[in-house]
Amino acid sequence: MKTSHAMSRHIGPRYTSGISGAHYRSLIHNLDLPVILHTDEDQVVDVNRAFADFLGYTLPEARLLGPREFVHPHLLDDYHRAQAQLAGGEKLDLAADYDLVRKNGDVVRVRVKKSVARHNAETVLMTVITGTGH
Repeated sequence: MKTSHAMSRHIGPRYTSGISGAHYRSLIHNLDLPVILHTDEDQVVDVNRAFADFLGYTLPEARLLGPREFVHPHLLDDYHRAQAQLAGGEKLDLAADYDLVRKNGDVVRVRVKKSVARHNAETVLMTVITGTGH
């Protein structure tokens, strides 16, 4: 999952043109599964409360996270390689196991499903935590 890695930075919740912000937000915020949406440059688009709670952050704190804050350092290369495969169109979705680091420093092994959506020139990736302990 290696991309030319720009430092993760938060650009705040935003929504692609042509898609209603309210509809887009309700899609992830009404899920009980932890979800994060971000650009192919790891800029956070939005997260849901389940994602924030899972990692032990408040919702505003979770919106400021980048992968360096929650993907275990030994898996960052794998993470970036998968991101590049999705963003580059090599894959439309994938499943993987990651070690995530919670706010309190605990490490938890999770199963994630990742998918990609393109709208005009924008690429948005969605990661859903589907289980733990794999």
